[in-house]
Amino acid sequence: MSKRSGSSIFWEDTYVRLTHRPLNSLAFILVPLAIYHTYAFRYGTPLLAPQDLARVLRYFGGSAVWVPPLLITIVLIAMHWASHCPWRVQPIAVGGMLLESFAWVLPVMGIGYLTSRLRLAAEVATSVGAELPSQLSPFAQSCLQALGAGIYEEFMFRLCFVGLTMLLLVRVVSLRRDLAGVGAILAGAVLFSLYHFSAEQLGGAGAGFPWSQFVFRALAGMFLGGLYVCRGFGIVVGTHAVWNIWVAYLNS
Repeated sequence: MSKRSGSSIFWEDTYVRLTHRPLNSLAFILVPLAIYHTYAFRYGTPLLAPQDLARVLRYFGGSAVWVPPLLITIVLIAMHWASHCPWRVQPIAVGGMLLESFAWVLPVMGIGYLTSRLRLAAEVATSVGAELPSQLSPFAQSCLQALGAGIYEEFMFRLCFVGLTMLLLVRVVSLRRDLAGVGAILAGAVLFSLYHFSAEQLGGAGAGFPWSQFVFRALAGMFLGGLYVCRGFGIVVGTHAVWNIWVAYLNS
């Protein structure tokens, strides 16, 4: 068996490649996931994404409250196993993901300003149900929900939907990877935006469909989808969570 060239080893160990490794993404989200669920196990969760994922899992017999976070962990471990990458976490990659999350939130802010809806279009940056009682301040609760939304919404719409759609389009339809990526990102962005509206809003009841909010979230979904494809799951989760925390600060 021939050995890899020095240049190949260098490329595979660059920071850009390291941040794409699922094990590094898991290390990056593990503490926020634990913090969020420590809160959610005690007070419940108003977020629809983990609730909806839990409903799907209950259909297959996974009714325990720890099944959704376990699923995310297993999926990332399985992806890392399939990638044949070394089983070690690179601290430089994990630290870089945090810094990039703050940097990449700036374009999302720009999208908000571009649509002139920074406060209004993002008032409900995450899809939530009824508020739950808690001893924490409203801002602290919003920050914890921001962590959960960043993880679960990106798991559902980027890692699962965009990732699986690209896989099907490339492997089954034999579409070029770049075209498959664009199609998956666009479709995922539309679904991501629609997910944040109630049935009454989607039906045009009351004041009609909130197009400005839809456009904002769709554009943000396109950006996050592209970020997932280009920079990996950990960074897109961090960016989404930082954005939601910023919105919580604006609304506090």
